[in-house]
Amino acid sequence: MMFSLMVALVIATMGFAILQSRLSSELPRVNELSITWFTLLSAVFLACASALIFAYLSSKMINYKALNTSLQSSGKGTGIQVSKRLRQSLVVLQVTIASALVFVNITLFNDSVESITTDNGYSIDGMSQISVSISSSELPPAEERAADMLLLKQELLALPQVVEVSHSRSVLDGYGLWALTNVQSGENFTPESKRVSANYFSLVGQELIEGDFFSEADIADDNRVMVINEVFADRINPNGSAIGMQISNDPEEPSYTVIGIVKTAKRPASDDEPMRVYTPATHNTPTMTLKIADGQSVTREDVVMAIKTVGSQYALFSFNSLDEQRDLLLFTEYATAITTAVLAFITLFLAGVGLYGILSYSTQMRRFEIGTRMAIGAKRASIVSLIIKDNLGVVALGIGLSIIVTLIAYLTNKDILSAYVNIELAGIFVITVVSIIMLSLFACYWPLRRFINRPAIHSLRGND
Repeated sequence: MMFSLMVALVIATMGFAILQSRLSSELPRVNELSITWFTLLSAVFLACASALIFAYLSSKMINYKALNTSLQSSGKGTGIQVSKRLRQSLVVLQVTIASALVFVNITLFNDSVESITTDNGYSIDGMSQISVSISSSELPPAEERAADMLLLKQELLALPQVVEVSHSRSVLDGYGLWALTNVQSGENFTPESKRVSANYFSLVGQELIEGDFFSEADIADDNRVMVINEVFADRINPNGSAIGMQISNDPEEPSYTVIGIVKTAKRPASDDEPMRVYTPATHNTPTMTLKIADGQSVTREDVVMAIKTVGSQYALFSFNSLDEQRDLLLFTEYATAITTAVLAFITLFLAGVGLYGILSYSTQMRRFEIGTRMAIGAKRASIVSLIIKDNLGVVALGIGLSIIVTLIAYLTNKDILSAYVNIELAGIFVITVVSIIMLSLFACYWPLRRFINRPAIHSLRGND
């Protein structure tokens, strides 16, 4: 136990170092993690307590009366020291716990991987977002700012690494809420809204379902047109097309005309499909999205030099990679996938160690029987089959109990766990059962090798 404690402390220290070097910006107060005197004394106490508890439980398993009788009869019959029922109970307990934990961990792992790899309706590979601030004491007129931002766009496009520039916020942020009214029905809605450039949808690869995108003329003339996503289109006209419908945000102003419907874009790690509307952006917007060529990169210094070319009153406010922003939004999913994969492996490993120990002891107790069967002509395959059949029912009982435990956990926490229930659980259950069965077969066969791979006389004499 003390050796295990030292190994655990080393692993914990290495884990703290990894967290502090990789996740200091995502996890608050992670730099404060360390092994203190309190944690060290607590670990020593737990190790000593565990050693005493397991020593006590192990001693209670031994039938001392039977052992005394065995010693008085020249050491024969040592196989009755630990009862068969107790050994089988331990196997059932190991299989039950391992099956339940492996099933839960694989389920969470699968859910996290699906969230990471799912198609959200757009692409942000190789994209970055920049925001420009104005350092002058007075805000320049809108026309002047629009001309300067158009010039900045041209300077950015002049960079050999930049493929395209959209005069709008990235697909990952920049959404607000907008109170709108369907002019035909009078129904009110509050969808998310964003002002975007004419090339925004083609840049991010958001699919057009019906109608058209904005044109440069719509941007230049500030036309009252609107592109909406399919969720909002189904809400305002569930029985037909939403193209041409009038949407108002102010009774005193002209209404917007819906000219296009696009596929719904979801945020990473989110299953929500919000209603969204898109309107033409003005050129004086100080935020742009850059598409960078594959294998290339744009540095902060490159962007700063482009901004200085436009005018000294402008400064770079932020420069963010959308890939990094997406990874930050998916941090929980990445952490869950890694953690559950490690826990599933550790669970199988510890279950394998436990099953091997129990079944090895059981096989040791039957070595005289194994030697006798081999002496009268039993084949290796028949002996292996015998040991597997004797333990198969116990393993099946453990798997059955794990199913019951999992069902009870689901029924008592149905509101929380219902999101994870789907047809894929059947495949995950099969993977779990196969993993446990293979582990059990290994634990049955491996201790048996020492007896069936040697002449029967060694087992009959009790030679090691």
